[in-house]
Amino acid sequence: MVRVLRLIGLRHLRERPLRTLLTISGIALGVAVSVAIRTANVDVLKSFEEAVLTVAGKATLEVSGRALKMDEQVIATLRRHPAVVAATPILQDVGIVLDGSHKGQTVVLMGLDLLEAADLKGFQIQGEPGKVSSIQDLLDRNGVFLGTRLADDLGLVAGNEFSLYLGSQVHRLHVLGVIAPEAGVRSVWSDVAVMDIAAAQPLFEAIGLLDRIDLVTAPERSVDELQRELQGLLPAGLTVRRPSHRTEQVERMVRAFQLNLTTLSGVGLLVGLLLVYNTVSFNVVQRRREIGIFRVLGMSRGGIAWLFLAEAGLMGAAGGLVGSALGVVLAKSLVGLMTRTVSDLYVPVPAMGGGAMGVPGDTELAGVFLGIGVSMVGALGPSTEASRTAPARALAPGDYEVVQDARAGRLVWASVGLLVFAGLLALAGPVSGLPVFGYVSALSLLLGLSCLAPALIRASGWLARGTGEPPRRGSHMFALARLAADQVARTPGRNAVTVSTLMVGIAIMVGVGIMIHSFRQTVVTWIDQTILADLVVAPTSWLKGEEIGVQGRRIPNAWRESLQKIPGVAAVDPYREVTVEVQGRPVSLVSRDLSIHAERSRYLFLGGESVQLLTRTVETEGVILSEVLARSLLIQAGDTLKLVTPSGERRFPVIGVFYDYATDGGKLVMDRRLYQEYWRDESATVLAVYLDPGTDPDSVRLRLGDRLRDLAGAEGTAVVIKNAELKAEILAIFDRTFTITYVLEFIAVIIAVLGIANTLLTSVLERQREVATLRAIGASGPQVRRLVLWESFHLGMLGAGLGVAGGLLLSVLLIEVINKQSFGWSIQTAIPWGVLVEAVGLAVTAALVAGYFPARWAAQQPVVEGLRYE
Repeated sequence: MVRVLRLIGLRHLRERPLRTLLTISGIALGVAVSVAIRTANVDVLKSFEEAVLTVAGKATLEVSGRALKMDEQVIATLRRHPAVVAATPILQDVGIVLDGSHKGQTVVLMGLDLLEAADLKGFQIQGEPGKVSSIQDLLDRNGVFLGTRLADDLGLVAGNEFSLYLGSQVHRLHVLGVIAPEAGVRSVWSDVAVMDIAAAQPLFEAIGLLDRIDLVTAPERSVDELQRELQGLLPAGLTVRRPSHRTEQVERMVRAFQLNLTTLSGVGLLVGLLLVYNTVSFNVVQRRREIGIFRVLGMSRGGIAWLFLAEAGLMGAAGGLVGSALGVVLAKSLVGLMTRTVSDLYVPVPAMGGGAMGVPGDTELAGVFLGIGVSMVGALGPSTEASRTAPARALAPGDYEVVQDARAGRLVWASVGLLVFAGLLALAGPVSGLPVFGYVSALSLLLGLSCLAPALIRASGWLARGTGEPPRRGSHMFALARLAADQVARTPGRNAVTVSTLMVGIAIMVGVGIMIHSFRQTVVTWIDQTILADLVVAPTSWLKGEEIGVQGRRIPNAWRESLQKIPGVAAVDPYREVTVEVQGRPVSLVSRDLSIHAERSRYLFLGGESVQLLTRTVETEGVILSEVLARSLLIQAGDTLKLVTPSGERRFPVIGVFYDYATDGGKLVMDRRLYQEYWRDESATVLAVYLDPGTDPDSVRLRLGDRLRDLAGAEGTAVVIKNAELKAEILAIFDRTFTITYVLEFIAVIIAVLGIANTLLTSVLERQREVATLRAIGASGPQVRRLVLWESFHLGMLGAGLGVAGGLLLSVLLIEVINKQSFGWSIQTAIPWGVLVEAVGLAVTAALVAGYFPARWAAQQPVVEGLRYE
């Protein structure tokens, strides 16, 4: 059988090099996208996990106050427990470089017990060359160690000095050395500055205070049991948890994001599978006489099926090999986009693309097997059909199309069943927080619409033949269009897969496009109606999106009092955001002056008017919850929320639920006075500044900047952001999030174009005698070329029409099922008519471009050769 494949199968692949190349290219692109997403997902998730694990080190538990710093005396209590092997105190803050070419750059500064942290955290401290660091050096108030990447970025080496704004003062720091990861592995320690905890506390203005304590516990003791024991020893407001606990929610969100990309990348493979199906189907049609001869000569049915499957496998292996190499190249671009998105939305992940990207060792082998698998699955149907054809029927011309035509009616019923099944799956809930049934519903929807393609093609032919009387003189373009539509309708089996291929690409483009547009419009409406402050005063690190540990950068309350006295300033709302734990999950707690907010701004509530609900929240000492949090906790307005505060457990009435798109994990909001009563925190994260009517924002912005320089004592430590700038930054992050989606859509459409080109090329090859006959009775070369282009146009319009319908249905699934189950956000549907027009235009343009070369080739074929064609 191998000899038969070499003598027959390879010969056929070589005889049609262009068609073979198109098929291999489609498989390669599908495999490339899948390999690229898999490689980028592995790399980004690995970076994310390393960012957590390298900071946590060998710690098995951590203690933190979430919203506030804790008293360092807690560490003594923990160390007395016999199962606690080590307890490492940690302080963390962000400073701003004030000199050199990197002025204004933020630096994460951590205070650790350096005498034990190097062993527990997995890094090495290297001092100045030729100098042995003493304990006194480690305790030097102004001595720091820089991560290798941070030192290179700032252009600093051991022995250099630089100025850093930290807290509310400027400090001149001395670089004692660098921090090198163990064994040279990449680590987040490369991007931070570290100093001893004893020196850090006065520098951080946190004498006697800690952000968290990392615990290494005895391996023979159960971590969960110890967690419960230690929790009972701590005062109210402190929490004991596993280090990974603080990232469980973020990790789920990251994995949901990556699952969405993986699913979208599967579209390329689906389109590639349809492309193979089409190619092998054409081979079966073209070689039906050959099949009959083989059967007469004694070849078994299994041998016939194996021959076509093996040919498809060869194309799949070639496509998989090329796709693997292309996928690694593509991954280097995608990993940067994914890293930026994860950092924007969830948690900062160090950029590890380029040469540092970790490519799985089995990538090439996996790509080859993926290509072979997709190709053989795509070839299974037509190969089985070829093996079941009796020799007499195989020798009869056109028999394959008769069979396919007879199946069109049954496929309509299959389509109805698949669409109903898709609707039922859409009603099912998530699995482990992921919309598994939603994705299966989307696949069933696309398959159901694909089954409609033969019936749609036949219907278009009936319409073309029944458009009325024959065209009058001078309307040969109309005649060519009718002839092309009739020709397409005569071979529904051949053209249905091509239409389905294009439909899938267009449906994904339209469905995802509607979802993104709707999401963006919802976010625009949200920020226009809720972000109404004229100016925002924020630390530089806040604008740059730095993660600052449990505390975050803070603005002293004195700043608010001083800024309120500036002419033109009507009110200043101190906005404080910290993290608390609600029912075992981290949640953003926001406090602000709700009386000011009710008067000058608003929240978009699911039910009720903003001013009334905010006023009631202040009067009843209640809270309001974001939609995501309320849904996850199964809480609604009128219920009570239990919250652990530094003053003990308290219950707060839930006054309302509001839409929010700023946080994934959820948010709860309370009045600033209530927050200060229980948390004793006078600071703010940012200050929302409202101006008097008619005041020029730019002039007040300048006055605020001057006052901030007086208050902070250093330029560039805080920024004043205009309302329009803040909104633009939010939308910029939103647009960056979906850049990768557009890339994957574009590749899916390219594969669909290859399918159209393959279809038309095969059609022209099969119809050489027909084309030659047209030429012999007077048709010109340009007319033949236009006829093939009209066929391309007809296929493009059918694929576009079915794709737009599929895209509209798919958008409902994406918005109402997959998005809600993945992220919990409510999105208001908005149809972007421009996207629909673009999709139709792209489909038609792609079809015409794909049909150009087959049309040109058909027009140039000699008449004599065509009439001789068998």
